[in-house]
Amino acid sequence: MRGRVENVLSELQRSCYDAQEEAKKDLKDWLENVMSDIHIKVLRTWVKTPMCLEARFVIPSSVHPRDLNLDWLTKLNLKEASSEMVLIQRNAFVEKENQELKKELLEQKMMLLDYKISSEAQLEEARIREERLVRSNEEFKMEVKQHAEAQKAQMEETQKMMKQMMDMMMQKQA
Repeated sequence: MRGRVENVLSELQRSCYDAQEEAKKDLKDWLENVMSDIHIKVLRTWVKTPMCLEARFVIPSSVHPRDLNLDWLTKLNLKEASSEMVLIQRNAFVEKENQELKKELLEQKMMLLDYKISSEAQLEEARIREERLVRSNEEFKMEVKQHAEAQKAQMEETQKMMKQMMDMMMQKQA
């Protein structure tokens, strides 16, 4: 009976070891497949927080963490990721600068529009003033012409009266 119990226990222990080894192999194959299929994209949040993997999502419960081979973590190319992070940071800086320049350009366009509107209004006022001056000048010329004609008519009348007076004086003397 004791031999049977020892035999059963050793078979249970061997099956547990076999299951653990199979789970380790499956996990290793799965991680290698994941790493070969994934193209790591660097996110802005990586700059602020370090990358971490939670064991409960990666490691099955049948595998003990001490037995895991994590050599693949050392194979990650962090220089590549850091250059991509620098590019992303530079891109964010350039984007911010571009937005500031767009804002400044919009402000300048608004100032140009205001200047155009005010200069057009001033030109219109100047045109209206010029028309008024031309009109008043024409009216003044007409008044001067009428006044000159009136004076001419008065002069002619005065000359006519003087001629009549001279004729009357000549008739009296004769």
